[in-house]
Amino acid sequence: MKIGSSNMGENLRTGLMFIALVAFLTAFGFCVMSTTTSDWYVDKTHTNVTASPPDNIVNRGLWQWCDYDGVCAEIPDEDYLRAVRGFSILSLIAALVSLVLSLLAVNEDGTKLKLAAALAVFITALFQLIAMAVYTGVVMDDVADFRHSNWGYSFGLGWSAVGLYAIVSIIYVLVATVLQDQPAQVNYTHVKQAAAASGDA
Repeated sequence: MKIGSSNMGENLRTGLMFIALVAFLTAFGFCVMSTTTSDWYVDKTHTNVTASPPDNIVNRGLWQWCDYDGVCAEIPDEDYLRAVRGFSILSLIAALVSLVLSLLAVNEDGTKLKLAAALAVFITALFQLIAMAVYTGVVMDDVADFRHSNWGYSFGLGWSAVGLYAIVSIIYVLVATVLQDQPAQVNYTHVKQAAAASGDA
C-alpha cells in the first residue's frame, strides 16, 4: 500500500514539475517577445480612424515607436523607460538561472534544489512585476483618456509572464514541501520486507 501510494505521489510530483517547466518556458518566451517588440502601448490620439487603413497609429515599445506604415524611430531615453528596460533585462537574466535550476530539479528527489528553483523563479517574477508596474503606472498617469488609445500585445505578454512565473514558483514550493515524499523510509521498508521474506524461506 505504501509503495503504491509512493508511486502515485511520485507521478503527481513528476506531472506538476512537467507542467511547471512548460509554464516557465512559456513565461520566458513571453518575456523575450515583450521586451523586444514595440507594441506595449498604441496611441491613436492623432489618428484618422475613419481612413482605410487608419493613418499613423503609433505603437510604442521600450526601445522604439512605429507608425502604421512600419516606419520606426528610437524613443528618447527617459528615467522610467531606463528602469523598465533594466528590470526587464534582469528578469531575463534571472530566468536563465531559474531555467538551469528547474532542469536540475526535475529529476532531483530532495527539497533544496526545488526550493532554490522556486526562489529563483520568484525573483524572476519580482523583476518582471516591477518592470510592468512602473510602465503601467507612468502611462496611466500620462494618459487621461483611453478612448483613443489601448494597451498592445507586448504589454499583455509581459503581465502574463508575471502570473505564469508566480504559478511556477508556487508549484515548486508545493512539490518541495507539501508533496515531498520520504523516499528513504519507503525504500527501507521495502528492503526490510524483502529481508524478512528471504529469512522465512
